Amino acid sequence: TRTYNCVVMDEMGESAITGTEVGDLLVFNMRSTVFRTRIPISSNGISSICLAKDNVVFVAGGDGTVKKLQGKDREWRILAETKIPGRIVSMDLSAKADSLVVGTPHGALYKLDTQNLKYLLASESHITKVNDVAFGKDPTIFATIAEDGLLRMWDLGKYRVLLTKKGSSAGRRVLIHDRRTEIIVGWADGSVHGYSQKNGKLAWQIPNAHRGAVTCMDIGQGNLITGGEDGAVRIWQIPEARLVTQYQAHTGAVGEVLADIAQAHLVHSYGASDRSIATFNAKKAQKVIAHMIQNGAFTSMTQRADSEQELVTGLSHGYILFWDCDEKNPVGNVLDQGRSRITAIALSPDCKYLAVSGVDNRLRVYDVKTMKVIARCEGHAGTVNRVLFSPDQRQLITVGSDAAICVWNWYA
Repeated sequence: TRTYNCVVMDEMGESAITGTEVGDLLVFNMRSTVFRTRIPISSNGISSICLAKDNVVFVAGGDGTVKKLQGKDREWRILAETKIPGRIVSMDLSAKADSLVVGTPHGALYKLDTQNLKYLLASESHITKVNDVAFGKDPTIFATIAEDGLLRMWDLGKYRVLLTKKGSSAGRRVLIHDRRTEIIVGWADGSVHGYSQKNGKLAWQIPNAHRGAVTCMDIGQGNLITGGEDGAVRIWQIPEARLVTQYQAHTGAVGEVLADIAQAHLVHSYGASDRSIATFNAKKAQKVIAHMIQNGAFTSMTQRADSEQELVTGLSHGYILFWDCDEKNPVGNVLDQGRSRITAIALSPDCKYLAVSGVDNRLRVYDVKTMKVIARCEGHAGTVNRVLFSPDQRQLITVGSDAAICVWNWYA
């Protein structure tokens, strides 16, 4: 017995052209229901067949093979063939029949010329949930990290991938370090790696930065600040990977760490489960102040540079809290219009706008002065995990559990 993956009928409706699991193209006469011929195509099954004019057939295989054949009944000849990187899972013919588009399970789309089957990479995307996004100073370059360990650096102007790197475990957080021209990734196995932005080569590593996953990172005074599932916040000198100082900030995983914008020796962090924000003086190696909430849990945090209300946090029950780091209690609160768990928040570079996303998969942008919603955005089919303004404040980027990266134009 044979397993058939795909089938098309010829132009006259006389023959069925089928692709099998073992990689053979089989032709059957439908009037007489008789097998006519077998043509070997691929070593890993046939995934797709496209029919064109003049008895031309394009066949794609699981080993990356694409072949252009012409013929009918028993007589077939190969006009062109090629092999793209990776397994092909789908293929389609353009309306003008001048190009083919094939897709791979790794999120790559290739465009092929139907005359000679020469191909070029048309686009790439993530295929598992995207956990983080980061900008450096350049508003046209950003980086993303996904659950399958795939790191990508993108050109925002041309919407194309500049660099791809595969890690050995799930990727949790990503930073772009401008001064060192590096991309820094925190991994689920507790390690931190620094990669060259130019070629993706490993520049340095901290093999055991935390017990459990690295959950958050920031740069302060040139040093790397990390938080982990173990509740610890650690400050590292890089590239030497030397531990400068550390403290047990929280009883559970650290949800976020932020180097204070005005005083970089101060580090703010929140606990994902202990309902606390801690501010730590790295110079004196001591905790400065702690903020607590009675209900809900912190889910996200960002920082203001234009006000004494220095921190803004999102909560599990949908509230946005404003904090003055000199005061124990919040100095302001607003219920997000999503009225559900907040998953990510970000302030615009000029601190006039606050972007908020929740488990409703939507993005809302608030005017910080009035805290009125001035924009609502829908584009994700899953939870939005991170939101970030570009440094020039012309775009907003959201990444989600649906493996999507959404770019929103923002010219306010």
